[in-house]
Amino acid sequence: MSDFKESLYKKKSFIYQIGAEYYAIGANTFSKVTDSPEVDTIELLHNALKKGNDRQIEKYLDKIVRNANSYRVDAREHYKLRDKLFRFLDQLKAGDEAAFRSLEDQVFRFDELCEKYQIL
Repeated sequence: MSDFKESLYKKKSFIYQIGAEYYAIGANTFSKVTDSPEVDTIELLHNALKKGNDRQIEKYLDKIVRNANSYRVDAREHYKLRDKLFRFLDQLKAGDEAAFRSLEDQVFRFDELCEKYQIL
C-alpha cells in the first residue's frame, strides 16, 4: 500500500481533476462528480488563485471541501470504498502516469492551500 494512497484517503475531502473527469476524494469519500454543479467552483478557485484574491481563495476552498464532504459514505462502507479508490489509483498509475502525477501535484497544492488558509 503506497503512502500516497493512504494519505489521500485520510485527507479532507476535495474535488480533484483526473484527466477530463472530476472526483471527490478524501476521508470516506470517492465519487465521480464530473456532471455535478460543484465542479464550477473549481474554475472559480483557479481564477481566484490567478488573481491572488485571498478572500475568494479561502471562500472557494471551503466551499469545495464542504461540497466534497457531501459525497462521504457511511463509516460501515469505509473499507469497500477505500479498496475501490486504491484499485482506481493503481489503474490510473499503470495506465496514465501523467494523470497520476497531476493528481499528486493537485493534492500537494491542496495541502499547501489548506495550511495557508487554515481550512480545517
